[in-house]
Amino acid sequence: METKSKRIVFLSGPMRGIPRPEGIAWREKARKLLGDGFKVLHAYRGREERETFTDPRGAVIRDKTDIIRADIVIVNDTNPDASMIGTAMEVFFAHSLNKVIILFGEGHVKDYWLNYHSHIRTATLEEACDVVRKLFKE
Repeated sequence: METKSKRIVFLSGPMRGIPRPEGIAWREKARKLLGDGFKVLHAYRGREERETFTDPRGAVIRDKTDIIRADIVIVNDTNPDASMIGTAMEVFFAHSLNKVIILFGEGHVKDYWLNYHSHIRTATLEEACDVVRKLFKE
C-alpha cells in the first residue's frame, strides 16, 4: 500500500513588533485552512508562550532548515508598518532553493525584492491557502 507524504508549507511573516498572539493566530488559521494534506512549519513552533532559544541564531538555524525541508512558503505581507527584514531574508533564501513562494496582503506591495522573489501574490490568507491547495492537490 502506497502512503502519500504530505507537502510541507513554511509560514513566513514579520515577528518583530507584532504581538505574539497575533503572529501565532494567522499561522494557526493557515494550518486549518490548508487541512490535513499539508504539514505546516513556522517560526513560533515550540515558542508559542515564550522565547525558548537562548541564542537568537538558533531561530535562524531552524527557520533555514525548515525552509530547506519545505515545498511551499506562504508569506504574510498584511502589515505595512511591520519590519520585513527577516521575512525578506526567508523569501530570498526560499527563492534561491526554488521553493514556491506565495505572498498574501499588500503591506509592501511595491517592494522590489519581495515581488521579484515570489511567484504569486493574493489579497488574503484564505486565497493563498486556496492557491496552495489547488496547485498541490494530490
